[in-house]
Amino acid sequence: MDDTLLKYNIPLESAWQKACEISLKESQTIKVDELLQQIEIARNWYWSDPERQRTGRLNLLNARTTIVKKALKQLGRNDERTAGNIAVNYANILDGTLDFFPDAEKTLKELVKKKVKLALLTNGAGEVQRAKINRFGLARYFPTCLVEGDLGYGKPDQRVFKMALQKLNVNPNQTWMVGDDLERDIGGAQIAGIFSIWHDYNKTGLPAGSRIIPDKTISHITELLFL
Repeated sequence: MDDTLLKYNIPLESAWQKACEISLKESQTIKVDELLQQIEIARNWYWSDPERQRTGRLNLLNARTTIVKKALKQLGRNDERTAGNIAVNYANILDGTLDFFPDAEKTLKELVKKKVKLALLTNGAGEVQRAKINRFGLARYFPTCLVEGDLGYGKPDQRVFKMALQKLNVNPNQTWMVGDDLERDIGGAQIAGIFSIWHDYNKTGLPAGSRIIPDKTISHITELLFL
């Protein structure tokens, strides 16, 4: 779902900057540019650990608050309230820009018209991801929506792929997995024997030395209609 069908129409760095500017507009002791530098360092630290990744995506507000608290601490401030405000403002800024990728909904409508069986597999907190599903009416296209926070496990855990296959009543060799995350979407699908399609929407190409090689790469979701 995220970065495959839906995307934020603002760079993350710009969202962090706006969030800091809003929260620190009356601060005389914290400089926005210095805090942004520390937030970038803290973000890289936080998301570099697989276990923090897992717990963090299930509670993004807590993860972002932890990141900002660590950044503020590096500047000599132990300010949980300010950290929480920045994290909330950041989330609100991102949420206000969330929308379909160009032609993504059109592609879904065409796939439904072609009677392609569709299932949505998304990682993240149940409440947050279900809100996105409802907001954009994704259940109209995906009778099966499997959310990590609801199940207690998510991609690349093989259980979620097996559940999707069972609910769709299909075999792995009849199935495509489309996603942007090489490890969770592509690697997980390949272990399950599912044809993997990587959505390289920024056209960055595979990272050097990538151990995961997708079966197919697309840069625009409409390409699915011509495969």
